[in-house]
Amino acid sequence: MRDQIVSDFLNTLARPAIPAPAGATVAALALAQAAALLSRSAGGDAEADHLTRQALRLAEIDAHAVTHDVPDRAQPAADVVAAAADVVRLAERLLSTVDPSALPDVCAAAEIARSSALTARVAVEARNGFAAGADAVAERAGRVTEAVRSGVHSGV
Repeated sequence: MRDQIVSDFLNTLARPAIPAPAGATVAALALAQAAALLSRSAGGDAEADHLTRQALRLAEIDAHAVTHDVPDRAQPAADVVAAAADVVRLAERLLSTVDPSALPDVCAAAEIARSSALTARVAVEARNGFAAGADAVAERAGRVTEAVRSGVHSGV
């Protein structure tokens, strides 16, 4: 998956007859993009780069759990929820440190993290597990969005 061309991955995902990654895998891939966007917004950030690699690894782990008989198939998706919390936490920190022109990207990353957390939570629940923290991630991401929108409207 790591080196797969995006169009090939999307074609695999769209084929119902082929075992394909589930929602949590896609959520993790989106989360990797969110973390990369934060790295860009911060002009290169070691924590964001680490989160990008972590989310990509979670996508691979979840895809493996979905396509193989893994004992705890819910755990990789639960880990996506936790990683989304880390991405939102970084977005919160960057609100006050990045150039104001990068704030829409920080907002986009927080919203992607929100979606990833909520999607992964549903995957955990579908796999008979429990994912703590998804609602908190969504609330915190919403506050990031509101802070950015307030700044944009006030001319920051």
